[in-house]
Amino acid sequence: MKKDSLFNKTNNSWGNGLLMSLFLLVSTATLSQSAISGLEENGTKKTQLEITVAQPKQQPTKIVVQINDRFESGTIFAIPANAVVWLTSNGNSQRLGPGSKHMASAGAKGESHQTFWGDVMHYVENKLNFYTASGPSGDKQQGAVQGTVFKVTAVGRDVNFKTEEGRVAVQQKVPLNITENSQSKRSKEHQLETTKTTYLDAGNEQTYNYNSNVPITYGSYAEAISVFKQEVDQLYSNGEDAEYIVEFYTLLGELYLDSGDSEGAIESFEIAIELYMEELNPEDTMLGVNYLGLAEAHFMVDEQDVGMHNWEKAVSSILQNMEHNEIDFNYFVSIGDEDAAWGIGWNFVDSLEDLGWAYDLVSDTQQSEQFYSLAREIEVELE
Repeated sequence: MKKDSLFNKTNNSWGNGLLMSLFLLVSTATLSQSAISGLEENGTKKTQLEITVAQPKQQPTKIVVQINDRFESGTIFAIPANAVVWLTSNGNSQRLGPGSKHMASAGAKGESHQTFWGDVMHYVENKLNFYTASGPSGDKQQGAVQGTVFKVTAVGRDVNFKTEEGRVAVQQKVPLNITENSQSKRSKEHQLETTKTTYLDAGNEQTYNYNSNVPITYGSYAEAISVFKQEVDQLYSNGEDAEYIVEFYTLLGELYLDSGDSEGAIESFEIAIELYMEELNPEDTMLGVNYLGLAEAHFMVDEQDVGMHNWEKAVSSILQNMEHNEIDFNYFVSIGDEDAAWGIGWNFVDSLEDLGWAYDLVSDTQQSEQFYSLAREIEVELE
């Protein structure tokens, strides 16, 4: 990533102009919290410690934290090089090692964690419906936990998982290509992705390289849909949890959309949304993508009112994530912390591209292209 961030040159006018009318769509949600349960400095236990904290949609600041201080879901913690911070939520604990940078998101149904730099040890005693942990590239490479003790180490752009107890299912995103032409009317082709899962049992570790997976190609949408429907059936047959199944419903929805099958798309997206809302994380970043796909499917059959209802839900969800990522990305770029900025930057790019897709659906070409252009510019810097 370049030192002189292009984002810094563009974000003020973009934030104040392009999105002002959109912030009205964003609703305020009650967020769960993580608590400080332990502090160490130079190997000595402390009752208070100065660290950098970035709570959602707030400028990161250095503050003095104390035992039992609580922070909103989605808070980023930057730990000094001579310190350790312990977090607790839902009966689970995370040890944030010296110099680490980590985002903790905890809700009533489960938790998700992302480590941008350094070592974070996870002690999972209460998995609830889901517990996931990832490295700098977010859900491109994440561990879904089945009652375990494990460590996540951010190694530049890559991530190392080491399991000490139990089992970690490491889920990697893999590009999916379809030779058949898409029936979608979008101005920008959407990159499909599927998930490849490997398992690490106690005593095993492995480093996963960012963006190293070879794309999977199918000749037709019908072939791909058949394969992934069988995959979903097998997951249900194996008794797998919703966290392993939901992304296949999102993928099926996208495949049906591109094949021109609105009925199949609507059914798939509605199941994915129900799983996120009822069993998983109702604030998950993928929720907006599913609402957007659902909106497009209704637009395909001229159900404009239902389509716009889902479109507004989609944009509201995407904006929540985008606003959070914008502030954090800007901050870490401004202090020259390229490691943290890289991971957050890709989250930010995803939100911008989703907004580009959203405005493409309602034929607002100018606004759509602005989002797509900014996403491309930031992507070039991150590469």
